Amino acid sequence: MGAWDRRFENQIEKELAAQKTKGILEAPAACDNGYLVPPTQWVPGDVRASIPPLGLREYWYPALPASKVGRKPLFWLMLGDEMVFFRDAQGEVVALTDVCPHRGASLSEGDCFYKGFVTCPYHGACFDGRGECAAFLTEGPDSRMVGDLRARTYPTRTLRGWVFVWMGDGAPAPIEEDVPPEFFEPETSVLLSSYSYWYTNWLVAIENQMDAHNCFFVHRNCVKQLTGIHLGRPRTPLGPRSKVVNGRALTAVGTNRSYYAKDGKPAPYQMYYPGVDGVWPLHRYRLLWRWFFMLFNERRKDYETNEEWSSAHHLPCAVRVNYGRYMYTRYAVPVKPNLSRILYFHHARRPSALGRLCERTRFFLFHNWSQNYNFSAQDDNVASPCRWFTPEYLSPTDTHLVALRKFIVEGSRDAVRRKAGENGHASQPAAEPLSAAPAQPAALGTPAERYGPRRDAHPRESP
Repeated sequence: MGAWDRRFENQIEKELAAQKTKGILEAPAACDNGYLVPPTQWVPGDVRASIPPLGLREYWYPALPASKVGRKPLFWLMLGDEMVFFRDAQGEVVALTDVCPHRGASLSEGDCFYKGFVTCPYHGACFDGRGECAAFLTEGPDSRMVGDLRARTYPTRTLRGWVFVWMGDGAPAPIEEDVPPEFFEPETSVLLSSYSYWYTNWLVAIENQMDAHNCFFVHRNCVKQLTGIHLGRPRTPLGPRSKVVNGRALTAVGTNRSYYAKDGKPAPYQMYYPGVDGVWPLHRYRLLWRWFFMLFNERRKDYETNEEWSSAHHLPCAVRVNYGRYMYTRYAVPVKPNLSRILYFHHARRPSALGRLCERTRFFLFHNWSQNYNFSAQDDNVASPCRWFTPEYLSPTDTHLVALRKFIVEGSRDAVRRKAGENGHASQPAAEPLSAAPAQPAALGTPAERYGPRRDAHPRESP
């Protein structure tokens, strides 16, 4: 589902809109330590307890295709925040909190009666793209709410047809630091995209990248493997070394690919495992597919880009793979603690009009399905059921995984902002640990944290 038929994605978005918070939020049941999971679930010192289940805040995130925002306000959920998207007077996509600051009504349930304004369905408060109340229809033109009432805004920027949103509390960082460079290239480069959903936490959805043994096993029957287009990493009991680039990306340096190679020859396809007295893979028939298709797969140089934006994990939640012919980018944008919006971007430089047409045709007829739904869905199938809250016994091949978690906890902008707060500057609230069955209220935070500071009304005369 997803490559051509969008019913699955559309259904989830309808469910998200139908599950919006309302009424009184019940307090979640907590354990003695204040967490939503038993104390025994977290081993002392487990770094996962410090990773925010709803993602890092001080970053630009890809939100949605600009084409989804039309004449009506659109409800959207990101990082646990309920938002409304609409177009301002200049036609640009803007984002506000979905919660009307007057009485908490849902702005996305309203309408855009006037160009550039979203109108609350309850009392007719009209907000512009800056979140300012420009009219209060039920109180008439002389309403004192005008100029006084303000909804929280989220800075937005539309690049190559995609709307990016700054989700942080601080001033937005330069967008070029968080968005792949292909989004700033001219139209002579091809940028194609799709998105879906995984029922898993955002970090689980990207932790499999640079996994030393995932691809060979999990993806053994995918089209890319059988056709020899993507053979995965050779088996090895040793993990890669990791390198932080510009404080925003984590790359893997060396993957010990030749561990089982001998006498200058590659490692054998089948290996004997004495513990089970058998070989793996069990059969050699997959090699027939590979040998045939390898005749048509030409060797290509790496896609030209800088080290930060080559094959790497990139904060806040992106993975990049340099396939040479094209650059692959996958985002896992947090929606709920155990629901991620998976965004796929395909970048290829094709100077000629014919080359761009061929690339688009190939993507929509085959590559989008084979890469983003056949191959990637296999990651979803094994990642989503993971019990991420249970104790782990990590392998030596998990070195990059450990480095990634440490990078997020210690090197992200959220971590830097939190440390600055501990030293007497503006602070970022400490993250709560991910729970086995997270309750919605714990993820929402206080009203001030979610919807911005309260703006008290000017003193008024008694009626």
